[in-house]
Amino acid sequence: MLHTYMDFTLTKQVEYIYQNQPTMFYLRHLVVIFGFLSLTGAAFTDLENFIRVLGSLDPNQSIVNYLNGSVFGKQPGSDLQKLFNYEGYNINRKIRQQDGSFLSLSREFVVYRQPNTSQILQVWINPWSNKANEIFYVANDPVNAILDSPSPSQRSEEYIIYNSDIVLEYPNPLSPDKYSNYSAGPIYDSVELFAFFANYTNLRDTLDKSVPFTGTWIRKSEYLPWMEMSTKPGCLYYTTMAWKCNEGLSCVSDDIMQLIKKYYPKYEYAPSQKEVPNETSWTVFKKVIDQRRQAGLPDIIIPQVNTTSNIRTMTDSVDDRVLNILDAWPLSIKANGSAWSEIPGKQSVCFFNMFGYFQFDLEHLPEHNGYRIQLDGFVTYRDAETGKMIKNFTNPITGQNNTLPKSEVGVDFVFKKDSFYTIDIPSSEVVGLLGAQSSEGTPDDDSDWSVNFIDLVFPYNELSKPPTSAHFFGTLASYSSWPSWMEMMDVPGNIVVKLTVSK
Repeated sequence: MLHTYMDFTLTKQVEYIYQNQPTMFYLRHLVVIFGFLSLTGAAFTDLENFIRVLGSLDPNQSIVNYLNGSVFGKQPGSDLQKLFNYEGYNINRKIRQQDGSFLSLSREFVVYRQPNTSQILQVWINPWSNKANEIFYVANDPVNAILDSPSPSQRSEEYIIYNSDIVLEYPNPLSPDKYSNYSAGPIYDSVELFAFFANYTNLRDTLDKSVPFTGTWIRKSEYLPWMEMSTKPGCLYYTTMAWKCNEGLSCVSDDIMQLIKKYYPKYEYAPSQKEVPNETSWTVFKKVIDQRRQAGLPDIIIPQVNTTSNIRTMTDSVDDRVLNILDAWPLSIKANGSAWSEIPGKQSVCFFNMFGYFQFDLEHLPEHNGYRIQLDGFVTYRDAETGKMIKNFTNPITGQNNTLPKSEVGVDFVFKKDSFYTIDIPSSEVVGLLGAQSSEGTPDDDSDWSVNFIDLVFPYNELSKPPTSAHFFGTLASYSSWPSWMEMMDVPGNIVVKLTVSK
């Protein structure tokens, strides 16, 4: 059973590019102000270093890349709503080819957990339809591709950051005429934002064939087919921490490993040879439905489950050491990234790059059982091709000349308690912070909306330092309606912003 598109190794993204028409996709690596950095002083090429981060140069080694985070839903005019906790892994191997590229072979398994109890769900009561839905785990096999170039990189004080951002637009495997309950339309649409952080000194100075990474993954997508939402308006949003499990499968949670050993034993190792075609959540769901129809069975089969088993009360909380750093004032962070378009059925276009500094202020909101983050500072806008600072730009979508907003920026984000929490990651010796929130118009006027994410990484060795001298890094991302100054209210779609931040 297969249910959602996700792959830390990026192989699925590359495979889509190879298997489909180039005009159907727009792979947009983050253009950074510092340009592409070559790692010098080591016996590895840039591509080899990229492989060392995502996997291993040893073709006999299976690498486990883990993820843990949350899935949210949002309908027009409504707040972001937490639906699931989301946990699993990708297991992969990399095989060098004669032309110097690498064949990436992998499979992935992820479960959906009930947020308050952490129970792995088999049945979900859909809050929008009030129907019981059969949940399909993520069980994608194979997930293979050729990697022949590294993602663009940038360097912070101690880390190399590989960024890869992709807007996917391709024919939906679940055509609306045959799968109307499960298809959002003829075109599959999603946006994937990846960032992989690896210690620069470790990557430069060691000869290890595999090096640790910590990453962030943020995604906007259509409803999953098993939710039976058809063409109803709304989207799903994912935010997770990702990391390499240096200890292999021993870092996988016990209840997931029980499922693997009993029902999915091949997910204990990476594939050893290429198989075709690649599978996605939508294609495997289609196979299950087709098999059931051929056998004369209902499309959806709700399993009988003991809903009282394995229940434990979950508490979303923020590590006190992280709060100690974020409570410090003044706390200054720098950010750089870019903004681009997401228009259903059309190739994405990068509008401009962004660079800025912010004062970061965290406020506890006990009366709302949450937190507020205020960012005050400035942003400069730079041409995506030349890197030069700009005040005006010709909008590539409308052809109009737009005046960019003032450089001063002041924004407030209010996070509910269940949408702002930390995850301890011993494999990477870091603590990850995940935050998600939204703002929206009214049901009568839903034209002004945004969904915002703040995913930060705090190395263990920084947590013990005085707050004002402690360093951290991560990703800020936003999906939102077109800003008014773009004069694009009649254009369907939205703007996507991703910033890499560090302190």
